[in-house]
Amino acid sequence: MSTGVVTTDIGIRELKAKLSECVRRAASGERLIVTDRGRPVAQLTPLDDSMLDDLARIEQGVAEGWIRPAKRRGGLQPFTPPRPQLLSDGPTVMEMLDEDRGD
Repeated sequence: MSTGVVTTDIGIRELKAKLSECVRRAASGERLIVTDRGRPVAQLTPLDDSMLDDLARIEQGVAEGWIRPAKRRGGLQPFTPPRPQLLSDGPTVMEMLDEDRGD
């Protein structure tokens, strides 16, 4: 069963030499399989409608202010949870719960 999508293999060296042309081909609907020494390693395909919808929604969020773009490039920094602060000279959690419950 054929999907009607043209699929072409292209080596990394040729892709680097013809990148603009390859992007145009993918944008027009062709699927390019990138190979490294004859082994498929990636694919270059056109964006589907759902991806375009997602990008439009992100742009809308930035314009409306409920999404803030990153201030710097790069991946996410490792998350370090804040250290809990110990209460000194105050009630314990159990004492606060008992008071809240009226016990």
